[in-house]
Amino acid sequence: MNSFIRPRLAGAVLLALFVSAGCGGKDEDLPETVAVSGVVTYKGNPVPEATIMLYPVQGRKPASGRSDAEGKFTLTTFNKDDGALPGEHQVTVNAFQSTPEGVSMKSSIPTKYSNPTSSPLKVTVSETEPELKLELTD
Repeated sequence: MNSFIRPRLAGAVLLALFVSAGCGGKDEDLPETVAVSGVVTYKGNPVPEATIMLYPVQGRKPASGRSDAEGKFTLTTFNKDDGALPGEHQVTVNAFQSTPEGVSMKSSIPTKYSNPTSSPLKVTVSETEPELKLELTD
């Protein structure tokens, strides 16, 4: 190999190693989360296809999840199903009525639950309470 190519090849290999080492996702730098799942109901009935958001009172990254046909959900903050940050959270729930044509823009639950400033729902996420029961009323 000629003396001009060898240093360039070595530099390219080192650059590739440096760049690939920096692309690892750095999960170790993320705050700890608590695995959280739950069920959302309105007047005792499951709320299907609802979007659930937990906004930490301390202003960190919110967690979100989507309920299934039985109202069950699992939350995600950084990685799929990793849960929520520990502590107190303001909770919002959004759900829309289904029609034969698809989903309408009309809420299937009281709209007070759709905004963090008007939602009466608050939860504390901790390792000892990983299961949430969100019971919505009028």
